[in-house]
Amino acid sequence: MRAAYPTAAGIQWDSQAEPEMRWVMDFILGVRQIRGEMDIAPNRKLVVLLQNAAPRDVEYLGRNLPYLSRLAGIEPPRLLAPAETAPISAVALLGNLEILVPMAGLIDPAAELDRLAKRLRKAEFDLHKLDAKLSNSQYARNAPPDIVAKDQQRIAELRTEIGQLSAQTARVTKLKDQ
Repeated sequence: MRAAYPTAAGIQWDSQAEPEMRWVMDFILGVRQIRGEMDIAPNRKLVVLLQNAAPRDVEYLGRNLPYLSRLAGIEPPRLLAPAETAPISAVALLGNLEILVPMAGLIDPAAELDRLAKRLRKAEFDLHKLDAKLSNSQYARNAPPDIVAKDQQRIAELRTEIGQLSAQTARVTKLKDQ
């Protein structure tokens, strides 16, 4: 109780730990984004395939597999051979490493297409509404600049979302056609 509070001065900085932990965090974030985009329950263990893995990626994977399995909710990942073709999958990129989550068996393609179509219609409606609002010269002149900038940022976000939803719809349609 009477000891001095520890200071960071006595701690050695590990220059190799920081990039490795960034890799681990980005890997987990990629899997969680796929899970969120595909509306997959957090408690469901995912099969993960890795494509274009560099030696550094394999090294980081080996050292951090227990953390990745627990925090990303995945089975031990399988490395794909360079010439091996991947099944239709949701993809997250981590540098050149592609984190693939095969979609077969994870989702009901028809229900997923309906869900994506609803989200796409809503995003397109919101985009059209904001475009109309910003194209009104009265609004653009009279609205505070920060509100106009916020609306323009929202338009950019909606365009990105529409692109992502369209790409996801194409992937699910391929899965449905198989």
